[in-house]
Amino acid sequence: MSRIITGWRDYLFDAQTPFTEMALVVHAHQYEHLICYRRFCDALGITGPTQPETIPLMPIQVFRDAEVRPGYVDRPERVFRSSGTAGSDRSTHYIADMTLYEASCYRGFTQFYDPEEYSLLAYLPGYSDNPDSSLIAMIAHFVQNDPRGLSRFLPLNEPLHRETIEAAGSEGRSVMLFGAAFGLLDLIDAGSPPLPPGSVVVETGGMKTHRREIPKEELRQRLADGFTLPAEAIHSEYGMAEMCSQAWDTGNGLFRCPPWLRITIRDPQNPLESVPVGEQGLVGVMDLANVHSLSFFMTQDLGVAEPDGSFRVLGRWDHAELRGCNFLME
Repeated sequence: MSRIITGWRDYLFDAQTPFTEMALVVHAHQYEHLICYRRFCDALGITGPTQPETIPLMPIQVFRDAEVRPGYVDRPERVFRSSGTAGSDRSTHYIADMTLYEASCYRGFTQFYDPEEYSLLAYLPGYSDNPDSSLIAMIAHFVQNDPRGLSRFLPLNEPLHRETIEAAGSEGRSVMLFGAAFGLLDLIDAGSPPLPPGSVVVETGGMKTHRREIPKEELRQRLADGFTLPAEAIHSEYGMAEMCSQAWDTGNGLFRCPPWLRITIRDPQNPLESVPVGEQGLVGVMDLANVHSLSFFMTQDLGVAEPDGSFRVLGRWDHAELRGCNFLME
């Protein structure tokens, strides 16, 4: 593997390097090597930003409409694709360095959780049907790195058995049940037993189920009631196929990022501008672990920034309101 790929690993996770410095370095690298992003920046007349806030964020649709990979990546080690129905457009994320992806996921996770404290049980219907799922790859890496071997994927279309919970909670471990929202609700409906005190449920984001759209707070309460846990034991992960990093909500409804990931909330009519703290806008991503693809992009998620740098995710934005992003994409 070329030095241009491997040389980034230590740099991006160096806690002594400020985010501002790293972001500008990554921007310069992607401006040089990623043709679609260079053309985007040139069209906006922003080629040498001096602060992260002025780095252009490209619409996330580019992962669906173009091959987002620099010229030095001939054969990516892995290709992640977003979930979608047959025949629908799906985003494609070319991963040049899986060790960088896995390090970003695991290091980010350990910013908020102690892996020695939890055994992870993963129930991921829907995602399991997608062999190119980034979420499955992330969880598989977590499972493989459990030194006690107590973490595992759960079989689909089966209730969660008491024996499985007891085995995961042995050796002084707490249980972390990780799953898609609709799958977790299915486990409850199938009669799964309560989880023991100290357990955590992590839902993977997105409140849409095969039954209906569920507001975030209602979902949190239903999961808490179903597994007999306090509401603060219901956590969330914010990530997507287009990201190598994740933000984590550890029980209070606020997502926080590892040091190499920054989320900003942008004006949908002018995505170059951030909205004031407390106002709704589009979630903008600066994921420096995406150094070999595209680190700077706008999502189609609605969010709100909080004064302490955390953020809330409120759901999907109405596509009819994306005129600002569409204009920039053109």
